[in-house]
Amino acid sequence: MPTNEIEKGKDPDRSVVESIFTSFSDAPGGFAEEMRECAFSGGIEYAYRDAFFVRTGYFYEHPEKGRRQQFSSGFGVRVQGFQLDFAWLLPTVPSIRQRQSLHFTLMYTPFRDN
Repeated sequence: MPTNEIEKGKDPDRSVVESIFTSFSDAPGGFAEEMRECAFSGGIEYAYRDAFFVRTGYFYEHPEKGRRQQFSSGFGVRVQGFQLDFAWLLPTVPSIRQRQSLHFTLMYTPFRDN
């Protein structure tokens, strides 16, 4: 039979202000677990004449907190306010939830400041 008692961690019935200030110290495993909850990512982009783009990056999440670890690369083209982006995600660890995938984005920006 389910109970409403909290086994680990802090009471979730807190005010917004209290939740903001205590969110960095409420993991049941202490500070070490708080650090495992952080995900890290970084990337670079090269733009040629604000019309052609090449990008690459990497995303890392701790194995106990999701295990998403992937390399990504892609390119984009912008013509008269329309931009088409392609991205390829390549997981670097075996995963049931995460597979190689292609992502496409079409965007329109009618006004641009030059």
